[in-house]
Amino acid sequence: MRIRKVLLLALAVAAGALALPGTASAAYSDPLTTTTKQSLVWHATPAAALTTLDNALPNVSLNTVVNDPSYDMTGCTGAEKAALPQAPVATKSMCWDADRAGTTTWSPQGITTSGDADNDGKWGDDKVILSGWHGTDALGRYNDARIQAINYNDPASPSYRMLYLAVPNSAGTSFSAAQAHMGGMAWYGDKIYVTAEGSTSTAIRVFSTKHILQLTDTTSNAIGKTSGGYAAYTYKYAMMQVGYYTYAGGTCSMSSDTGVPCFSSMSLDRSTTPASVVTTEYFSDQSLHGRLYRYPMGTDYLLAASSGTVAATEALRSSVGNMQGVLSNNGKWYVAHSSATINGQLWTQTTAKSSSATCGSGTTACWAVHPEALTYDWSTGLVWSQSEWSTADCTAKNQTCGRSVFAVPLSSLPA
Repeated sequence: MRIRKVLLLALAVAAGALALPGTASAAYSDPLTTTTKQSLVWHATPAAALTTLDNALPNVSLNTVVNDPSYDMTGCTGAEKAALPQAPVATKSMCWDADRAGTTTWSPQGITTSGDADNDGKWGDDKVILSGWHGTDALGRYNDARIQAINYNDPASPSYRMLYLAVPNSAGTSFSAAQAHMGGMAWYGDKIYVTAEGSTSTAIRVFSTKHILQLTDTTSNAIGKTSGGYAAYTYKYAMMQVGYYTYAGGTCSMSSDTGVPCFSSMSLDRSTTPASVVTTEYFSDQSLHGRLYRYPMGTDYLLAASSGTVAATEALRSSVGNMQGVLSNNGKWYVAHSSATINGQLWTQTTAKSSSATCGSGTTACWAVHPEALTYDWSTGLVWSQSEWSTADCTAKNQTCGRSVFAVPLSSLPA
């Protein structure tokens, strides 16, 4: 979760203790504390606009997309393997083809799986992993968003197809690129939730597998209605936004841990009744402490809302810095921390304690290098994540690392 045009601070945190200016000493090992809850407001895409686009273009299923792959996942190189978690050890891993591994125009962030989406852990007949990416400054379309839909039916030979994320206009005559940093994702039923952008009022964008369109113009470097049909920068498929949530408090702040939070990551918790979405926020400033929020699901796989407003049922503050990913299961919270220079940390937290894995010499920096979001596939017992930095990024900083998608058993996480 690299903030645009802002350098990450290197961390020198072995035991997890930080001295905060003007405050009492705080440590990553401090338990969670309660804090003020934040509400969200729902805004639906006009149903008529979605219908108009569905009638104008072929509407395909996500199963069609993952069974129409354009790229194969690969085995990981030595550098990519070096970036995998050391404790707990990754039991599953796969890496991107050379173009995706090395690109600096797109960056991987959020992740979710069909283990979130459906009760049997599959979407139809397919096992699917969704990897969310955002456009960088080098692309020229910062925070354009795409999903790389991985067909994981055969773990020995996964493959994937990319979909662009788009927002219909009010009449459904065209669409534009969805603006989302993709720091976190959650998939429940036909709805796919992604975190939006910092320093705006938009918190979460919601897309639907019922509105995936096959584009009729795959040569235009444009998006929306074109002279040749409908395009999304040469992509074959685009998924339409069905609505979005704003912060009830207004524009969020990326420089304050007391104002309206900017959601940086997100995941689904199926262990609650009803299921719920959990979020966190990221600060590179180590004097600030990110907050965790929980929002329950309601009808139609949307968050539970009263008169359009969604109330948080839980709000907590963590002392772990640089929180990149968040997960909650059976009353425990898990947060992934990152460092600019070394392995990150994976912390298990409750209001009673906070602990992380260790890997010799007293260090707790045993998670992945440049890790991102977390998601739990309850059907397999695996926690999935991915790493962010490209081979070009790693080489430029003289680091041995790379991008991968990996999993560890939930049972292996710190107690």
